[in-house]
Amino acid sequence: MRSTFLLCTAIFTVTLAAAQTAKPLPAFDQQLIEQQKQFLQATQTRNPTAVDRAIADDFQGIGTNGDFYDKSEVVESAQQATPKDTRAYDFHVVKLNDDSAVVTYNLIVPGEHPRYRHMADTWATIDGQWKLKFRQITPNIWSANDLD
Repeated sequence: MRSTFLLCTAIFTVTLAAAQTAKPLPAFDQQLIEQQKQFLQATQTRNPTAVDRAIADDFQGIGTNGDFYDKSEVVESAQQATPKDTRAYDFHVVKLNDDSAVVTYNLIVPGEHPRYRHMADTWATIDGQWKLKFRQITPNIWSANDLD
């Protein structure tokens, strides 16, 4: 009984400490996360025009298999159906300078292999607009062999 009480007290203390240390996101981070979500929405709704506008001409990406790909392949894939249940979550921004940042997040793509992915998208300001310059997709190793 005593060990249960101590465990509950410890969990409560950690939860309370985490809640008290949560800070509102800086405006820079909020702006980049919103940019990222708009880009993901454009791919989800099959809007290749919006996808094309959001990507830098010299974009490079690294896929889940380690192969490189370019802007034309991302724009082309935006014309195809993306599973409705695709979900992005746990966004974080790593500011590099005032004009560039890396947005990391997790992505679940039902029916795809691998289904669970860690994403790292590098954004840069070009002519006053945020553009996607680089993307690396890393499969979650624990789900690499998942099959739907």
